[in-house]
Amino acid sequence: MPSTNSVVPSKASLRQQMALRCEALEPGDALSAGRAMAATLLARSEWSRAGRVALFAGLADEPDTRPVFDAIQSAGKLAFFPRCRDDGALDMVRIRNWQELRKGRFGILEPPGEGVPEPLSGLDLMLLPGVAFDSRGRRLGRGGGFYDRSLARVGDQKGPKTVGVGFAFRLIERVPADSHDRRVDAVLTDRGWTESAEPE
Repeated sequence: MPSTNSVVPSKASLRQQMALRCEALEPGDALSAGRAMAATLLARSEWSRAGRVALFAGLADEPDTRPVFDAIQSAGKLAFFPRCRDDGALDMVRIRNWQELRKGRFGILEPPGEGVPEPLSGLDLMLLPGVAFDSRGRRLGRGGGFYDRSLARVGDQKGPKTVGVGFAFRLIERVPADSHDRRVDAVLTDRGWTESAEPE
């Protein structure tokens, strides 16, 4: 559950707070969280209906997303990973094996350059990272704006259901947000699934 702290921090201070929380993570926490999230996801109707799932390769301060990728493969679904573009947006490219991923410009594992991107409107479910989330779907990223710009380009087309992914401590009472920040439809942590409430 979100914390009861009613003070809304600035984006910069919240990123600092979360960085300090991440220092307390133990070896094995990422994999345990990833397995717990995969188990929760497999029980959801959103999962059973999805054929094309967008994922990401977790960094050291994020849950290990390989259990979810393995579940995608086992279920015969298609997995897509983000690749950073020069214009500040993301391409979603199909990956068949985790070993296909290569380190990109920010040290994040991403698909190789020759992969053909899939329009976001063609995806069913999109799992995306974040520094912090709240129960109304507000999301704080790392500051690059890649996901916000990419989702904005979907426009009036029906896009994928967006699900923020992170450790349970990243789900807080309120995240600072600007008008251009895109909300997520739900949040998935190692403690379960939180469907986003209507915006205030």
